[in-house]
Amino acid sequence: MNATMETNVYDFQIRVLLSKDNGKFVAHALEMDLVAYGKTEKEAIRELTNLIRNQISFAMEKREDHLMYFRAPNEYFEQWEKAHAAALQGMVAPGKSATIHLKAISLCFSQRELKQLRKLSPSQRFELSPLVCA
Repeated sequence: MNATMETNVYDFQIRVLLSKDNGKFVAHALEMDLVAYGKTEKEAIRELTNLIRNQISFAMEKREDHLMYFRAPNEYFEQWEKAHAAALQGMVAPGKSATIHLKAISLCFSQRELKQLRKLSPSQRFELSPLVCA
């Protein structure tokens, strides 16, 4: 078997806990405690990525690095670890893993992507999203 695995080195990684709540998908960025919703997992992740980019841009604009890192409560990190372990177990022994109600993923940003955000003018940095009230 000649399988190759692609390896990438990223400078900024954020753990994301995916779940479903009241029929909507929820994506929670744990290192930044940002939450986004979507009709699909993909939409929730896309919305969360936009929120993360906006938060990074805002922190850069204000020159306040503490605005980028605001941890979610530890219980969410514990849930992420359990979901990640369950996914790994399912890969090794597919029939033996429990049904996963949560997914653990990571969003990664390279130094190049962060530099691109820094180069944008303030008016170009922030992506407007439609306002949704619950």
